[in-house]
Amino acid sequence: MSAKSFKLEPDGKTLSSRLVNPQKHQLWKEIVAYPQYITNFLRLGHWLTRDGQFDEAVLLYRHAVRKHPHSYRLLLKLALAYENAGEEIAAIRTYKRLTGRFPDLFQSYVRLEKIYRRTLNFDKAIELYTGIPLVNPIKELSLNRLFHVYAVEGDMDNAVRILREAIKNYGESYARCLELGKLELRRGNFLGAVQSFESAVAFHPRSIETRTWLGIALKELGNLRLAEYEFNEILKIKSDSFQGLIHLAELKIQEEKLDEAFGYLEAIEKKTTNNARVDICRGWIALKQGKPEKAIEYCQQSLKESTFYFVWEQVLAHRILSRASRELGNEEESELHHLLATAIAGKDTYESLIKLAESLLKKKKLKSATDVFLRIMELFPHNTRAQVGLGEIYLKQGDTDRAILLCRRALENVRPMYIRERIRAHTVISLSYKLQKKTSLHKSEDKIIHGLLRQTYLKPSEKSRIKKNISSGK
Repeated sequence: MSAKSFKLEPDGKTLSSRLVNPQKHQLWKEIVAYPQYITNFLRLGHWLTRDGQFDEAVLLYRHAVRKHPHSYRLLLKLALAYENAGEEIAAIRTYKRLTGRFPDLFQSYVRLEKIYRRTLNFDKAIELYTGIPLVNPIKELSLNRLFHVYAVEGDMDNAVRILREAIKNYGESYARCLELGKLELRRGNFLGAVQSFESAVAFHPRSIETRTWLGIALKELGNLRLAEYEFNEILKIKSDSFQGLIHLAELKIQEEKLDEAFGYLEAIEKKTTNNARVDICRGWIALKQGKPEKAIEYCQQSLKESTFYFVWEQVLAHRILSRASRELGNEEESELHHLLATAIAGKDTYESLIKLAESLLKKKKLKSATDVFLRIMELFPHNTRAQVGLGEIYLKQGDTDRAILLCRRALENVRPMYIRERIRAHTVISLSYKLQKKTSLHKSEDKIIHGLLRQTYLKPSEKSRIKKNISSGK
């Protein structure tokens, strides 16, 4: 039940009737008796949020803000409670109230930015930070967030521009040089990436991570001799460094010095066994030796063992699988692995993959979309957005029972703040009931969808388009 249902009733009275837990009810009595103690509000709010009672948390913090209207902490907690409860419009209104009254406190800006990004309003997120004046002490922090927004959106040129502006105004730092190098690497400006990573190395000469990035940039630039030097410098810092050994192995495979590559792989296996990255290198060697079936076997095994944060090994595995599939004449499989490699190499692996899957679904490439959604669920188990996507595929294939089952399962786990995901799930269920000619159930789902749309941050034209798509079954 939404907190909006109670807006005409006193929040305190409503909340009291819903606190069935004796410990929470006792704390509420203390709050009523001694409302001046903010810590009691925060403690009860923590318990409610921990137990998923988001609507009750909204009621609590609304009551708290009436008692302490000038408290930044309570206003921020109210905004977070609205956000958790899926009340996007109320959350945005409260965060704007915070940024207006406390313009030099940064947390409310970040939370507001995340809502804008989640609702695909990147222009609003950008305006939020560009509107902060230079005299505001949080301007430096805002530039750090602004470059990230541009990077996630895929606008690498503006991301680099903002990061360079931060360096110009506030000086070089290890973090800025490292991030600038990564952005230049993604833009294909390998010389610029090398220069930025060299600046980062100057800050931390014995950082294995930084020297690894510098070696990668040099390798991409085509200077294999200097890349090998950097990877060997890593081994001087730590003689059995996995990063140093594996990159030297990959460098030797690239140079087709396969015996030397095997030597580095054996050195790794003395320390660790069943390593996914080692399997990928063995797959790469098999491809070089003209054994595409063996290469596919090694890489498929490695992907089962790899986790989502090991980005480079997944990219390399998919590239090898793409080439091996092409050599075997399987062009469709080759193209899918090429798309996966490109997506995973993006700034945000999850966002890139989910956008790829949804793009394939929109183009009605159902088999490829299914493969990508399944890969997402391997990397991010129980991911509700992928479950809803699979539900849409089952709906398009006419398997309405499975579509309903999968979307119901997603709705059990999805957090209230992900309103669009909930709308999509209910839409799949609604259209499935429509196909099954279960009119009353179909109408019931439509009522839920329209209720969710009322609390969603969308322009009127966008809401009209969604309603039209729902009614037409798109």
